[in-house]
Amino acid sequence: MRRLGIASVAVAALTNAVAAADLGVKAPPAPPTAVLPFTWTGPYAGAFGGYGWSASGGLDAKGGFGGGQIGYNVQTGTIVLGIEGDIGGGDISQTVNGSNAFGIPFTTAFTTDSLASLRGRAGLAYNTWLFYGTVGGGWGHDKISGNLGGIPFSSEGWLSGWTAGAGVEWSFAPNWSTKFEYLHYGLGTPNSFGTVPSGKVDIDTLKIGINYLFR
Repeated sequence: MRRLGIASVAVAALTNAVAAADLGVKAPPAPPTAVLPFTWTGPYAGAFGGYGWSASGGLDAKGGFGGGQIGYNVQTGTIVLGIEGDIGGGDISQTVNGSNAFGIPFTTAFTTDSLASLRGRAGLAYNTWLFYGTVGGGWGHDKISGNLGGIPFSSEGWLSGWTAGAGVEWSFAPNWSTKFEYLHYGLGTPNSFGTVPSGKVDIDTLKIGINYLFR
C-alpha cells in the first residue's frame, strides 16, 4: 500500500509538471500582414456612356453616346499624372424641317456620330479618390444629310481640334474604379460638301465610366 501511495504521488506530480509546461509554452504570434497603401500608378482600361449637346451655328443638337478608354497613371505623393485616349460612337443630332425661298420643302439632319480624344490628366489623390483636370486633342465625325424637294443629299467628314474638362474618379475595389467626367470639344470649321463652311463645332459632354486597374 505504501508503495502504491508513493507511485500515485509521483504520477500526480509528473502530470502537474507536464500541464505547467503546456501552459508556459505558447506558439509565437503570427507576423502582421503588410497592408500596402492604395496607388493610382499603372495602366487601366474601361468603358463609358454619356450625353452630349451642341448649340453650334444656332443648332440644338443633343443625344447619347458610348465607347471605351485606355490610359496610364503615375502617382507621386498625392499628385497623379497620366495620359488617356478614348473613342465613342453615338447620335448627337438635330433635324430641321422647313422650306426654302422658293417654297420647296426640305429636311436636314446634323449629326455627330463619333467623338475621340487623346489627353493628358493631372490631379490630386486622396486615398481612393482622384480629382483631376484634363486637356488635349479632340476629334469628331460629323454628317449632314437631308432631302430637298425629293432630292437626297449628304456630306460627312472628320473634324479636329481640342478638348478640355475635369472629372472625379473613385476606386471602389482594389482593381476597379468608376468616374464622372465633363469634356468640352472645340472642333475646327468643317467644309460641308467640300466647299461651304458650316461653322465651328462646339460639343459638351457628360459621361460616367468604369475602369479596370491593372495592378
